[in-house]
Amino acid sequence: METSLPTVHSHRSRAVPTALKPRKKPIQTRSTVTVDAIVEATIRILRQDGWAACTTTRIAALAGVSVGSLYQYFPNRNAIAVEIIRQRTRTYLAAVLAADLTGAATPGEAVDRAIAAFVIEKRKGLDVSLALRDALPEVQGRQTIIEEARRFVPALQAKLAAAGTGIAEPMRLAVALAAVEGAVWEMIEQDNAAIERPEAIASLASVFKAAAGFSPAAAGR
Repeated sequence: METSLPTVHSHRSRAVPTALKPRKKPIQTRSTVTVDAIVEATIRILRQDGWAACTTTRIAALAGVSVGSLYQYFPNRNAIAVEIIRQRTRTYLAAVLAADLTGAATPGEAVDRAIAAFVIEKRKGLDVSLALRDALPEVQGRQTIIEEARRFVPALQAKLAAAGTGIAEPMRLAVALAAVEGAVWEMIEQDNAAIERPEAIASLASVFKAAAGFSPAAAGR
């Protein structure tokens, strides 16, 4: 389900092409069930056999729908991959917004908790992320991630402000979210297991703080 969140725009951003977007959004319950089945079937194939095995014919068969029905919603397999990336990005960032920061001893710890929530959720779907890694350039996956991250900036800004972090600039927050995502992929490129290690959270929190302009002195004012 889509949630209504404000968007922060940048004149440097490029929108994901129409060919990589769903043809129509499900409105009725039956349509939603069909789209969910297509997405879940794709995820199952990704986990079992990887991106190369994700043909629309195989996806439709596993989802229990006709290929024609699949094409009513998605023009190609790339568009399904983009939908998966979009949904998972929203799940990761929703976990950040749901993180409990009230018990944090310092503003810096509040940021650490927020990033920890992101990493913990990211770890749950790491196998799918790895399966889609080679397809990211083809489907402009990182652009999709950036677009979705911007939608969460106003809510994240309010949450961090309430925790006294002193981080207030929406554009810097957008950059920080993109920086963390980029750092995650760099970790994975170097070592698939790196994000599973305890020190990953501290490293990614440091990336976020630097990109967002977090200053303990400013936060304490």
